[in-house]
Amino acid sequence: MHEYSVTKSLVDLCDQEAEKNNIGHVKRVHIMIGKFTGFSEDAVRFYFEYLSPGTRCAHADLVFKEIPITISCTSCHKKSQIDDPVMVCPACGGTDISIASGREFYVESIEGE
Repeated sequence: MHEYSVTKSLVDLCDQEAEKNNIGHVKRVHIMIGKFTGFSEDAVRFYFEYLSPGTRCAHADLVFKEIPITISCTSCHKKSQIDDPVMVCPACGGTDISIASGREFYVESIEGE
């Protein structure tokens, strides 16, 4: 699963940032997750609980905020939010589009003490 490797990187990043900023215990990690990534929040939570013991992130809560899929149409120059990764412009039916958002996966902030 792709979630294992990204969650491993997530735990490592949060633990390193906590150490750099003299945070003894990470309480909450705010994560931005693009809908187009296909990542499962449940799988990320599962792997986080598996990988975080022994780190400053052990017992931290994960807070997810989903970034919708937004496409930009080259034909009509409109940006549209779509629910499914069907690459057709809902405004004109054009297929010459680019993905403007929805592929992101990053830590927005870390809370701790």
